[in-house]
Amino acid sequence: MTPVRFRPSRFDDIECVEGYHPGGFHPIAIGDVFAQGRYRVVHKLGFGGSSTIWLARNRSGKLVTLKVVRADVSSKPVDQVPELGVPRKLLEYVQERGPVVRSNIQTVQDHFMEDGPNGSHLCLVYQLAGPSILSMSDSPGRTIGSRRLRSDLARKVAKQVVGAVELMHTAGFVHGDLTTSNVLFHVAENVQHWSDSEVYINFGQPETEEIATLDHSPLGPHAPAELIAPIGNACLTHAILLQENILLIDFGQSFPALHPRRDYKPATVPHYQSPEARFEGTIGMPSDIWALACTIFEIRAGFPLFEAFLGGDDEILKEIVATLGKLPEPWWTAFDNHHLWFDEHGKPKARELQQVLLPAEKTSVKQKLASIGTQDAPPAIGSDGPMMERTGTKLEKVEIELLGDLLAKMLRYRPEDRIKISEVVSHPWFNFG
Repeated sequence: MTPVRFRPSRFDDIECVEGYHPGGFHPIAIGDVFAQGRYRVVHKLGFGGSSTIWLARNRSGKLVTLKVVRADVSSKPVDQVPELGVPRKLLEYVQERGPVVRSNIQTVQDHFMEDGPNGSHLCLVYQLAGPSILSMSDSPGRTIGSRRLRSDLARKVAKQVVGAVELMHTAGFVHGDLTTSNVLFHVAENVQHWSDSEVYINFGQPETEEIATLDHSPLGPHAPAELIAPIGNACLTHAILLQENILLIDFGQSFPALHPRRDYKPATVPHYQSPEARFEGTIGMPSDIWALACTIFEIRAGFPLFEAFLGGDDEILKEIVATLGKLPEPWWTAFDNHHLWFDEHGKPKARELQQVLLPAEKTSVKQKLASIGTQDAPPAIGSDGPMMERTGTKLEKVEIELLGDLLAKMLRYRPEDRIKISEVVSHPWFNFG
């Protein structure tokens, strides 16, 4: 186990400070320049397990997103990096079909290697995009699902996501990591041309925290002098900054359907993971359909379809079985703890027989759709804005039937039984309302 060297950060939403070591994150400060001065860091947008993500300005003065990858995952030849190769091939596919094809796929505008004290880092430059669907639904201190997209906008966004997946599947690619965190809104055109002062007026000055070692030894060259907090979510979700169009992002888990990598391991977050990914470690286009169903539900509902309150795999499987019924063999047997909640027919046992903190309760996708809007808590001040649904708005019965039908066909247990993306695209739910 690697020894802990640094004092823990007081920031909640920050990369692990222990990741600053040889092979790890590149230490970055506001004002740093990259690629011989082509890009200058203005603010911080976020981080992931393998990168930090920054708001930067290019030489022409336009704001862009700069993703700086850890050194230990930057060693692949550029032509073997899915985040570069897959969007490029998809763009070529679109261009071959002429200007009538509109792509909601995020593409890389520029890439380069940057040397630093922790190694050589792959850097990717994208157009500046807004918050994710997941961020838009974030409602701290309120009942989960209280903040969700306006109904017509939810269907419009879902249709765009489905269109992006259709493009990938038609071109022969599996996305591999479809979630609401990988669907971003476009920002308004004028935002991309803000000055530094306009960035700080609207997003606030970068909030920093000095890094210190536990034993008071010098930091050395591997860590930055300060940690920088990302721009607050509340600043990013103002409708005035956003367009009602989306980008599908993050192709790090994508691959050609006919030529998957031999060392491929599914990395989809657990509550979006298909049964074949969970139990057999294999994914394909049908796995995307399963994850897409979970994404569509969450776009419409503002909360996940399968939610694990305690966070474990068993909890998620419990939710899936309670909603969709008994898993087919051999997956049912492989769900070792199914007996804690269910009888051998996959039906929840009587509550007193379950003997668990959170018992299983029989439900369905349509029941969950019918629950939308029934327990909303209003915002503390004002409204959620014009892009969001009014508190307490429920789904009409016709929409529950239509969306329930679509999701049921996408969430069949056996991958070969799920509908294909062409059938998803043509489903009448997208034209409801």
